[in-house]
Amino acid sequence: MKRDIEENAETIRHLHARIKKSVKTRDASPLKRREWELACQEFHARYEALSFPCDFREALQKIDSGDQLSVESALCFVELRPYFYRSGYMYKDLIRKLKNATLDGSHRERRDAIISAYHQWRAGNRT
Repeated sequence: MKRDIEENAETIRHLHARIKKSVKTRDASPLKRREWELACQEFHARYEALSFPCDFREALQKIDSGDQLSVESALCFVELRPYFYRSGYMYKDLIRKLKNATLDGSHRERRDAIISAYHQWRAGNRT
């Protein structure tokens, strides 16, 4: 799952870079405008499936009930902390949900380690 998250994050960064590059010349010609529009369409069409291993909104709801796929997906995501458009908002939402979730065994240990590292980072003890 972690490898997929990393590969998907790279794809999102690539798709987003195409938008940023094509926006600069979109007014130069109808062809350039179309290139930009297609870059935007592909980014938006693929973003949700690429951004999280399962349905993100649904996973946020299911974490509380201990759904294994949702919890594992969330833990993998926050452990990796992938960087792409809007990933920081996703990270914070997942941390907030995981903090309050009742987890067992290794999931609880992983969550506690992540939250501890996050608090150290927020306190300025970035190691």
